[in-house]
Amino acid sequence: MSKIIQVLRKIAPLTDDECNRFLEIITTSQLKKGDYWIESGKRNDKIAFLENGYLRKFYVMEGNEITDFFYFENDFSADLPSIIGNKLPHASIVAMQNTTLTIFSYNDFNELCKTLPALEHLHRVIVEFTFLRFYNRTVSFILQTPKERYEELILNNPQILQNATQYHIASYLGISPQHLSRLRAES
Repeated sequence: MSKIIQVLRKIAPLTDDECNRFLEIITTSQLKKGDYWIESGKRNDKIAFLENGYLRKFYVMEGNEITDFFYFENDFSADLPSIIGNKLPHASIVAMQNTTLTIFSYNDFNELCKTLPALEHLHRVIVEFTFLRFYNRTVSFILQTPKERYEELILNNPQILQNATQYHIASYLGISPQHLSRLRAES
């Protein structure tokens, strides 16, 4: 059984027929380190499931990359605001190491959801999870100090510390690399 099916079945019970119908719309893609999964300003209506590797989502502002998120094995990655809003993405998502993606079209998945209620439920749960993840990140910038965000990162996402550069981690936390060095020294 494919890894994506195993993960989906942990989220919602799916019959073999539902899984087989879903498998009909997926493809696999290999990204090399530095390859873009999504490029700012270029349409992408696909959703990816990370089989392995890792991706980094970032924006470019005044020539500087601002890291917004990291995706690791068993994560889903897409630019839902651009897909749902039918707009070009503002962010880019790049492979930070060789990465294998299982890809499916958002529109194809929506069509399947119309005939398969279990997939519709799965879709809703994944969108809710994605919303909560980004909501919590936004709230952390309002209610937490940089030190509290760093401590939460250590606790909840140690794979980021193991894989990402200090510059990308600092950008993700909204601080300078020097501030991150001080926080690391204090911990």
